[in-house]
Amino acid sequence: MKFKRFAGFGLALVMAISCIGYGNAALAAETADSFSRMSEEAVAALSASGEEEKEGINGTEAEEVYTLSNAASGEEEIRPEDISVTWEDSHVYLDLTLGRYHTIRTYGVKGYRDVPFISASDYLDILCEGKDRVSVEDGIMKITMNGTEAVIDPAADTIRIENPARFRSIGGEIDGAILDNNEFDMITASVKNKSTQEKTKPFTVSLKEYHMPVVLYEDTVLMPFLALQNTFGSVCMNTVLAYNGKDYFNAVSAQAFAGEEGHEASKDSPYMKAIFSGPFSKKKKTTKAYAEYGYYSVCLLLDLTFGHKAEKNITTFDEYFTRINAKPSMCSTIPSSAMTAEFLLFNYLFDSGHDSMISATTVFVDSVPSDISDVKEIADDIRQSEEGKELFGQEAPQTEEDKQDVTNAIVGALLEKGLKIPEIAPLIVWGLSLKRVKPKDYGSERLDYADDTAVIYFDAFNYDQHRDPSYYLDPINEEDKAKSTFAFFHECFEDIKKHEEVKNVVINISDNGGGSAAALIAVLGFLSEDGEVKITDMDMMAENYREECYHVDTNLDGIADDKDGFGGLYDFYIMCSGSAYSCGNALPYFAQKEGLAKIIGTRPGGGDCVLGSFVDAYGRCAFYSGMLKLGTKEGGVFTSNEKLTVPDLNMMVSFMDAGQVPWFDPAGIADAVHQYQNGVTEIRYDDDKRGEQLSELLKRLLERIGKNEE
Repeated sequence: MKFKRFAGFGLALVMAISCIGYGNAALAAETADSFSRMSEEAVAALSASGEEEKEGINGTEAEEVYTLSNAASGEEEIRPEDISVTWEDSHVYLDLTLGRYHTIRTYGVKGYRDVPFISASDYLDILCEGKDRVSVEDGIMKITMNGTEAVIDPAADTIRIENPARFRSIGGEIDGAILDNNEFDMITASVKNKSTQEKTKPFTVSLKEYHMPVVLYEDTVLMPFLALQNTFGSVCMNTVLAYNGKDYFNAVSAQAFAGEEGHEASKDSPYMKAIFSGPFSKKKKTTKAYAEYGYYSVCLLLDLTFGHKAEKNITTFDEYFTRINAKPSMCSTIPSSAMTAEFLLFNYLFDSGHDSMISATTVFVDSVPSDISDVKEIADDIRQSEEGKELFGQEAPQTEEDKQDVTNAIVGALLEKGLKIPEIAPLIVWGLSLKRVKPKDYGSERLDYADDTAVIYFDAFNYDQHRDPSYYLDPINEEDKAKSTFAFFHECFEDIKKHEEVKNVVINISDNGGGSAAALIAVLGFLSEDGEVKITDMDMMAENYREECYHVDTNLDGIADDKDGFGGLYDFYIMCSGSAYSCGNALPYFAQKEGLAKIIGTRPGGGDCVLGSFVDAYGRCAFYSGMLKLGTKEGGVFTSNEKLTVPDLNMMVSFMDAGQVPWFDPAGIADAVHQYQNGVTEIRYDDDKRGEQLSELLKRLLERIGKNEE
């Protein structure tokens, strides 16, 4: 049984079509394709991959004096003679161009073969754009950024940041706000309403727990590259660089761009070729030290920033990966073995529309994991587990050792989830359902009128942060409306004001998968009576709750006053479906909470965390639920906005009604608004059509699954 046929357990459903239409889903296509190509030839390819190279990239001898784990535990002291310069001229391409880069040194350290060590001051200078102040005194490195201090202590192998939120950015009165000053334009910090925040807590991480040394060397501090990126980079929400054996590239942005519709050709671009043609591209296997470095760097990043640790019953990711039998696979010297576990993690175990692996390509020679095509082996592994013994009441023989790590990772993931179909499945079904009923050429944004109702439809929250000059100097044009939700809404209301018959305005986000937080704030500004917007969120890293207050200059007169906003001039409604996700979940939540609009349709789909980016030691990329979580704190208890919005008008009493709700019909939407205004809170549709609609939906869903299996 091929891995792609695992649909019987519900796993292939997520692997093949997870996150469709939710911002990252299209980007997972490459990963799904990679898995679909795995077959019975995998073991043969693995055995043909050759022995580990005799020489490391930096020319060190093949013999490992000690492994990464016992080296970092303090069994061996790193001496100056253990350190050498691997590359004098490593390039750091933070932007998506080969014409702009920083030049740094990459060091090699005895016992950490192929692991790139770099100067902390070099990395921080790039990350903080030269705004940081760094000094080394008495063996301690101190960094000052945005008025707060960070300390790197090589003797203790620790990093401490006094205020991680402030270190990240300053936005108005809030440390590390959801918007920083770079995004202020038509949106500014509110003067009328004061933002508030709880006191932040210092952030301290012991790198010794992740087997990553901090080395005082000459006049600087050296650290493994991902030790820096996954601490300081994660604090600044900037974990995007991948190392290819010599240089560092913005792999996350490059892979995300290549995954967007119409950009497929970029996979063969000079930038992509540069990422995957470094010295590592000649290696089919990693060293044991590098494999462990890859594993612990993943644990480090997710321990610090994954927003759903509590919900997933995760204390540390090392414990979690050990619990689900994924650690051996992730520590394998075969790069694609770790990929199997990572794919299961982001596309199955994390299980939300924010979590998706977007690239399976590695900076090493492409290889395939152990054969996972035999369902008998997987079933045998399940039976061997404690949960499996309870389910099946018998034991099964061991599988071959070289196949065990990967299959154990798969089975561990299934057992961790209780062999259940993932919770993201309704999102997938919603996406397929709305795609079926959405009229052809409906577009990404539009304004329609029906009777006394205007319907504003858009399918993503866009914010053109790089628009230069701003709308204050260069007026909004047609191109702007496609790039900026603010520009689109501004033009919509300019038109609506000409229609004196309009009393109701419906914001239709039925299939809106989210996007920019700045665009979310902009829309809320149009719904408010005075352009004022309040966003509440929790910084899980700094452990502080904030009420962030902004003003949106909706009339573009350059004055933040009560003349902004349209609340009170129209009755606002927000139409949601289970496909409204992320910002599409936050808009109805905050609008309902602040009394700005009534919610019609059905519950939105969820998505409470700001998106985080992930890149591992092999260059594979993913998105996941990050450390900023939207919601409200009351009575000392924080509750996220994941499932708090309840429709004022329920237009879908049963899922069988989904095909009959007028998701894209302005006249039908206007009629629903009128029914609500007449006291109706629940709309029921023709029972005879329910069965017909549901049968058609299931037919199309099964056809889609069948095509993916093929």
